[in-house]
Amino acid sequence: MNIKLVRIMVKKLIKHLYNMLKIVIAGQGSQTIQLIRQLFSLQVTPHNLKVITIKGDFNTCFIEFLSYYKIDYYICKRNTFNKKIHSVITNFSPNIVISFSNPFILSEETLSLKTKFINFHPGLLPNYKGNLSTVHSLINKEVYVGGTWHYIDKGIDTGSIIKMVKTPSKNFNVFTLNHKIFSLGIDCLSEIIEKVNSNFLGVIQKQMGKFYSNKFPDISDLDFELQKKLLYFPPKFL
Repeated sequence: MNIKLVRIMVKKLIKHLYNMLKIVIAGQGSQTIQLIRQLFSLQVTPHNLKVITIKGDFNTCFIEFLSYYKIDYYICKRNTFNKKIHSVITNFSPNIVISFSNPFILSEETLSLKTKFINFHPGLLPNYKGNLSTVHSLINKEVYVGGTWHYIDKGIDTGSIIKMVKTPSKNFNVFTLNHKIFSLGIDCLSEIIEKVNSNFLGVIQKQMGKFYSNKFPDISDLDFELQKKLLYFPPKFL
């Protein structure tokens, strides 16, 4: 068969895949806007998206974005999140559920539903589970930092790894590094979706790694230049 013809057929199949793809997103903020724009560029349509998000002045831009594109969204609190997302998944039957900048934990009951759950974590697993991954990466003087796409299981950041993205840490502060990591994660979204849809099982995390809490660490003993890198995080400054 002609190679050019094969390539055309593959492109048509991929386009058809994205046109038919149904996705539920649990997320918030400008980074999730960027994620959805990437889905649009892959020809995922607004009517094939459902979004679970939270209320707050910091999230106004995201809600306005969803309203503008007429994407169905549901605002939840921590105690109503799993009930709502369970209902949305049951009624919508998505191919994939994407957790992206999502502050809530999916319950085991929700995870038992028949779909695929994936998350983007802005830290390299298994060594940077939990919170403030970029902060701890810089404190630990990591030469490379990054993020991890992984399947969601009943643990926190413990699911099988789909793909990791990395960048040198030099010349970054936590603010710019955080945005760089999320952008790298979004850039490979097409690859992630295609892997998930082809039933790629991911790579099991064999090491325990380390979990970090959401309490900002004491950095008073660190050198001044590193402190500046760790404290620069607009619009709020610690």
